[in-house]
Amino acid sequence: MAIISKEAEVQEELITIYEHLLNKRSIIQDELKSIRKRFEKQCDVFIMNGYNEEKSPIITNKIYHTKFIEYDTHCHIIDIVNDFKDVYGYFPEYGEMYDTLYRTMLQFANEENYECAAFVKIWVDQIEKIIIQKS
Repeated sequence: MAIISKEAEVQEELITIYEHLLNKRSIIQDELKSIRKRFEKQCDVFIMNGYNEEKSPIITNKIYHTKFIEYDTHCHIIDIVNDFKDVYGYFPEYGEMYDTLYRTMLQFANEENYECAAFVKIWVDQIEKIIIQKS
C-alpha cells in the first residue's frame, strides 16, 4: 500500500476544487447565454405587441443581471486562486489563498454585497474543510 503524504492529499483536493470552480464558471456562462437569448426573444415579442406591459422582458433582464453577478464573482474567485497556483498546477501557499478568499468574502459582506459574499463563502468553506481534514 502506497503512503501518500497529507500535503499531497491537500494538493489533490485543491486541484479538484479548482477544476470544479472552472466548471461552475463554464456552466454559469452557458446559462448567461441562454438567458440572454430568451431576453432578446422577449424584447422582440414586446416590441411586436406594441410595448404591452404584460409581455415586458424586465423579469428576464433581472434574472440575467443576477446570473451575471454570479459569473463575475466566480471570475474574481478564479483570479485570486490563480495568483496562488504555481507553474505545476499546485497551490503551495494554500493557507494564504484561503485567507485571501476569506478576507474577500468579508469585504463583500462589509460592503453589504451579500450575494457575492455568499458565492465566495461556498468556495471558502470547501477549502477550509480540506485544510482542517488534512491537518
